[in-house]
Amino acid sequence: MCLDCYDYTGHAVFNAFAGKLWHRTKQAVERHLEHLCRVRRIPFAQVVTATGRTRVVSPVRVSHGKVAEMQRRAAVHFHALLRLDGVDALDPTAVVPPPAGITVDDLETAIRAAVAHVAYTTPAHPDQPDGWPVAWGEQVDVEQLALRGDASITDTKAAGYLAKYATKATEAAGHHSTRITSDTINRYDDPDGDHIARLIHACWTLGRPTGTRQPLRERPTKPRPATRLRPPWTCHTCGTRTRLAVCRTCEPACQPGLDTATASGNTPVTSDNPYLRLRRWAHMLGYGGHFLTKARRYSTTFAFLRETRITFRRTQTSGHPEPVRSADHPDDEQRLIVLGALSFAGAGWRTLGDALLANTSAALARARREAGREELAHAHHAAPVATAAA
Repeated sequence: MCLDCYDYTGHAVFNAFAGKLWHRTKQAVERHLEHLCRVRRIPFAQVVTATGRTRVVSPVRVSHGKVAEMQRRAAVHFHALLRLDGVDALDPTAVVPPPAGITVDDLETAIRAAVAHVAYTTPAHPDQPDGWPVAWGEQVDVEQLALRGDASITDTKAAGYLAKYATKATEAAGHHSTRITSDTINRYDDPDGDHIARLIHACWTLGRPTGTRQPLRERPTKPRPATRLRPPWTCHTCGTRTRLAVCRTCEPACQPGLDTATASGNTPVTSDNPYLRLRRWAHMLGYGGHFLTKARRYSTTFAFLRETRITFRRTQTSGHPEPVRSADHPDDEQRLIVLGALSFAGAGWRTLGDALLANTSAALARARREAGREELAHAHHAAPVATAAA
């Protein structure tokens, strides 16, 4: 590979916006399947939302779980598991099989069509006013998984294959570093260096601040969210005096709709330069996403896994094989009791000798710093910086 001819700017942009490209790809897959349902006259499902309205949705839904892997050439690519689900009109959160008119072959066709046609144009940048076009390459491998143990690719093998990426980052590309800052960028940034150094240079260059600073009084201010309070009123049903838009005593079902609704007249303020995150994730060669993402309906949630792990660790630490029973609750209810106490141990040094050693070490450190400043000032032919006595 010719390092001088390689497009490192496009490489960094692809790593930064690969998540956007995946999002549009999944949308294209679902739209392709929805079109097949219309052509094959498969009835759509009528789902009742939380606000009480009825929506007509597609009878199929695609749930996914994917992991991101950094290749040796420092380009991110995805391994994804896609499952075709149906929609239950009575329980939209349930996982049900798809309708009889849609098969796994249709899902494979939709994936290949989406990967071949989906593209994404990044936002404008001073170096590229029209943005960069981002699309998938030619390496697309679609395999159908089986739940049987005698198949070549089963769900257990796929899960074990994807689990190994939890311990991988940029080691395959030959880069090891923590988050890069302005103080440490000179160690890794080199426009004439190797492949990784040039890619980090592209990330740092694209992520530079591009806006001009304005006086504080002339800078645009973020709109404040409109208050949801209203003049005091009395509920006609229960007689509760409140300033909220909905009485929580007799109409709790309307509150979720108010919580999810956006304030009128207010739009979220986004950064003018979406490429600023390239500097934040320069140590990941431009990719700032999580290594594992999944749909909410694909499997259990991360919150449930964290709670289970915390409960297991606390039970293991307490030495009890089962959670401790609390005396304040019935015997059939088990609750975990965590006992812990903190007390102030003291401040300062225990003996006079410890204090003398600490003060001596601090004085030697100050002397070394002053000597270093004098040497640097002498090397640069400048007067030494005066330091106040401690």
